Amino acid sequence: MLDFRKLLLAFAILTIAVGSAFAQPNPLGCVAQAAGTPSIRAEGVAELVGDVLINCQGGQPTAFGANLPQVNIQVFTSPVINVTSRLQADPFTEALLFIDEPGPAEQVLCGSTGFIYAVPNGSPAGTPIIAGVCANISGAPGSDGRGTYARATANPSTGVWQRGNTFQARRATANSLIWQGVPFDPPGSNNTRVLRLVNVRVNASQLGVPSGAQASVSLIISTSASGVGLPIGLPITNPAPVVAIAQNSLTFSVVDPQTCLQCESANKDFSTDSTKTLAPQGTKCDSIVFNLRYQELFPSVFRRRAADAPAVTDTVAPTPSVNQDSMGLPFQTESGYYKVTAQSTTNGYWTSPLQNGSLSLGTAGNIGLADHGTRLIVRFTNVQNGLQIWTANTVQIVTIQGNNLNTQLRTGTARLVQTNPNGDGPHSPAPVGAATGGGINQISVIGGTGQAVYEIIQADTTSIERINIPVVVAYTANTSANLPSLGTASANGNLAPISTAAGASATAAIPRFVDTAANRTALTINSCRTNILFPFVSNIAGFDTGLAISNTSKDPFGTSIQTGACTVNFYGTIGNSKVCLSFPSPSIAGGEHFVWTLSSGGAVQATAGFQGYVIAQCAFQYGHGFAFISDLGAQRLAMGYLALVMDDHVGTRTGSRSETLGH
Repeated sequence: MLDFRKLLLAFAILTIAVGSAFAQPNPLGCVAQAAGTPSIRAEGVAELVGDVLINCQGGQPTAFGANLPQVNIQVFTSPVINVTSRLQADPFTEALLFIDEPGPAEQVLCGSTGFIYAVPNGSPAGTPIIAGVCANISGAPGSDGRGTYARATANPSTGVWQRGNTFQARRATANSLIWQGVPFDPPGSNNTRVLRLVNVRVNASQLGVPSGAQASVSLIISTSASGVGLPIGLPITNPAPVVAIAQNSLTFSVVDPQTCLQCESANKDFSTDSTKTLAPQGTKCDSIVFNLRYQELFPSVFRRRAADAPAVTDTVAPTPSVNQDSMGLPFQTESGYYKVTAQSTTNGYWTSPLQNGSLSLGTAGNIGLADHGTRLIVRFTNVQNGLQIWTANTVQIVTIQGNNLNTQLRTGTARLVQTNPNGDGPHSPAPVGAATGGGINQISVIGGTGQAVYEIIQADTTSIERINIPVVVAYTANTSANLPSLGTASANGNLAPISTAAGASATAAIPRFVDTAANRTALTINSCRTNILFPFVSNIAGFDTGLAISNTSKDPFGTSIQTGACTVNFYGTIGNSKVCLSFPSPSIAGGEHFVWTLSSGGAVQATAGFQGYVIAQCAFQYGHGFAFISDLGAQRLAMGYLALVMDDHVGTRTGSRSETLGH
């Protein structure tokens, strides 16, 4: 009987123990993951990384009416690069933390006029308000962790409690953000609490990604019990999710760089009257001369500013009017999470006026909103004097399907905009002038340098795209004034605006980029030359040679009159010695000529006893030569011939077509 009683007692104790064990909640635990791992531009200084999700389960939910325990959540970049989320009011940034994925109308920002409480209930009078810390959030109505962060909950004594669910990060260090004193209600065993971190931007250029390589960016998450109000620990598994992959994003090239001749005008009529049409292709530099090509290395390099989706053919960026405030949607614009204006329709749950110093939105509607779409800058250097450069006012963005633009699919538009020298400033389309029906704009060139900036109005972030910007040059040849001047102009292309603001800033543009551009040859202006070959000349065995060179650029056809000298080169022998001699000639203008003989010289130094060939390099076009070989006095034998022009054919200068009797 005693043994039976002992057994019954032991069974009762075991039952109580097991029941007690089942009554204990699961320990609180969280798992962090990236909501997405976007490709970001390795040249970018303010690149938006993927959202971070922290999913939590377990713990003991807070009782209704009791203040929530609080936790500090801090993130660090790895590798160590700057966090560049916009500063709204230092140290507050545009980076936000949402709890339980509130819908757009349910989002209540900590410190907004609709959620004014910043200290726990029951705090002593005079308790200081800590900016950005909102502690007065009660447990869920059912004390079960469900609906803790719903926008409003009925309160029998006071009517309605507003419940904050959105919290603003502060810059902690150059590479770190912190959300301080976040009120956290453990969800219990049957619920999941979701924390989402958005609008975290980083300086990807500090990764130093080499060409053809990639680099990952992680956010290391640290949590600590907050000393404000009621602290709580928040253990996190996988505390360093990869949130972005940085890679080089763009190539720039000059398609078909050209060499033009100083003596041949390019788009001559247009150069003096921009209402005239461009010349048809005559010289190499008439009409459109070359193209500037920007090509994506991965989709989504080119992005519009915000959610407003203009038509593919639109040429002006719309003023943002559509919110990007739905959780988890990949908008693929330059902006992050944002509301366009203060959300007055939600009774002040998302407004800009400061409330107890705990809200740092800055200007209403700018938190998370980029300043403009992706921009492309081209900078011209060493532009020759007397040369005009014109570029297209709007250009097509196309998918890459081959080299023939006519067969490619148009996916968007880029527009020429007015900016500062770095490509920064508000969206300001360049004015449409009269030139070619408003199709092109002249680039201001000062001291041999000029630039053009284009902004992406619309693009397709699901395909690799290309932009070709046609370039027109125009000048009236004036060789006597050395116009245009000789030399080679270069162009370099880069994402814009270009910035040296490497850290978080309240004023620096978003997006912004470092300068990685390299110069590419664009346009060379060479002097006009004629290379003339006299294949045989002689001053031996009683023979002599007379030579003449004429500058025939003066004619009745309107050709630009050119002036220049020749360098006369001799290749052959004098006596038993091989020689290579070079002598200058006088300068002659169009309509003039000069003559000399081997034996006694003249316009060119004598080369008595020479036999071989002569090449004359003349600094003018349309040069022609004649040679006459004879015995002394032309008594027994004489012969004359036209020298050979060694250069590429320039076509006819008469403008006529007729029978050609050539030598």
